[in-house]
Amino acid sequence: MKIKYNARNVGAAALGCAMIAGTVCAGEETVSPSIASLTNMQEAAIPSTDTDWAFSFSAGWSSKYVTEGLDCLPGSGIWEVAPSISWKNLTFSAWYAGGDSANYDELDLVLGYAWNLGKWTVNPWYEHQFYFTQDYNVANPALTVSYAVTDWMAVGAETQVKVEHQDFEAYYSAFVRLEWSPLENVTVVPMVRYGYNGGYNVDYDDGSNCIDWSLGVTWRFAEHYTLSGSVNYSQAATVLRHRDAGDEFWVGFRLGMEF
Repeated sequence: MKIKYNARNVGAAALGCAMIAGTVCAGEETVSPSIASLTNMQEAAIPSTDTDWAFSFSAGWSSKYVTEGLDCLPGSGIWEVAPSISWKNLTFSAWYAGGDSANYDELDLVLGYAWNLGKWTVNPWYEHQFYFTQDYNVANPALTVSYAVTDWMAVGAETQVKVEHQDFEAYYSAFVRLEWSPLENVTVVPMVRYGYNGGYNVDYDDGSNCIDWSLGVTWRFAEHYTLSGSVNYSQAATVLRHRDAGDEFWVGFRLGMEF
């Protein structure tokens, strides 16, 4: 049971936005963007490698577009593509997504770096989001810090800041991530994340926002190719429950290539 929670899949957390990524939602409308959720980071297509350079590409689909506990495209799923390039602990990635039955297009560009300090990993990363349908863009700096408790479990915390209209709105989270391989070439990754809204979901009060649960399974069916699936549930906490929001269930699939 080996944790692969390293610079390339922690440091580019927003690459993992492939199935849970960001817009902040209000009711039936998409009102402003958010940064990529960490919940589905286990699906990130950046490979572990002993070489300085790594390249990857993934394509996938999710039955809903959920971030920070909210369904941002009611009645629609999303498709996505995500190329990335890494040099040592520095990663640059892109994520392009659209609604499968809604008029929606988004491009996220992400630059992340990871410091590996023994069992600690410190990841500052920056994401810039472009919303073509709404014709605007938003800056999103973030910091993720994780600690490898064992070789199969990591815990961590994350702060995301949305910079929009000269306002700084934050979202805070803490997570636990497990990883093991029950079969050769098969990896199972359960993860739970608690989220606290600090102005990030602009139309909701500050406070306990949601608890995200996910279970991801990845099958490496060839040397450079993987097939992944995930089952996800976002449980409404105090803030969303008071507004009868949240409690979203969805599934996702992805095909990945790495070189």
